[in-house]
Amino acid sequence: MAGLGSLLLLGLLLAAPPGPALGLGLGPGRRQRPPPPQSPLEKVAAQENLSLPQLAGRWFLVGMASRCSYLAEHSHRLEATAVTVTILDGQSLAISTFRKLDGMCWEIRQRYLPAQAHGRFLLKGRGYGSKVDVVVGETDHSSYAILYYQKGRSISVKLYGRTSRVSDTVADKFEQHVRAVGLSEDVTYYFPTYGFCDSADEFHTLDETKP
Repeated sequence: MAGLGSLLLLGLLLAAPPGPALGLGLGPGRRQRPPPPQSPLEKVAAQENLSLPQLAGRWFLVGMASRCSYLAEHSHRLEATAVTVTILDGQSLAISTFRKLDGMCWEIRQRYLPAQAHGRFLLKGRGYGSKVDVVVGETDHSSYAILYYQKGRSISVKLYGRTSRVSDTVADKFEQHVRAVGLSEDVTYYFPTYGFCDSADEFHTLDETKP
């Protein structure tokens, strides 16, 4: 099942950072530990006037910035990745990601649940500690969308396009968002613009929405 594990990693393209070390108990004379620093995603503003119905449809993963070690080690094997977005109950997003693994087309199904504010979502995977926070940072709905993902304290930024190529202006916007959260071009990767999957059979579908 090593291939399936790779699919999960590449499907999410998010690395869970090591958990925080357990602090020692506070005894007499010990100073109280300072509160944890603000989450990087809390500083990110969601897209104003975001229209979920206009976000629906087919998108292509154009680029991604992340310190994910798995992504860095396998960046030479990136596959063209397409995403279909469906709006559920007017506020949740059903996400189907299509990509190849060992030459076969796979579909990964996920659901983005609404969070506290409009434009913010929660992606729950299987297992403990698999929660991912998602923010739609910027989109014009018709040509590009820039999304932030945070798992633990590890943050990633993805650029999606309605076509597999975006304008230089959009690419510049993406790189500005990347720098704004402390990432750099050294951890920014661009995906192939050809060889997309349109569908996958039932034997090559990974449904993350089921418990």
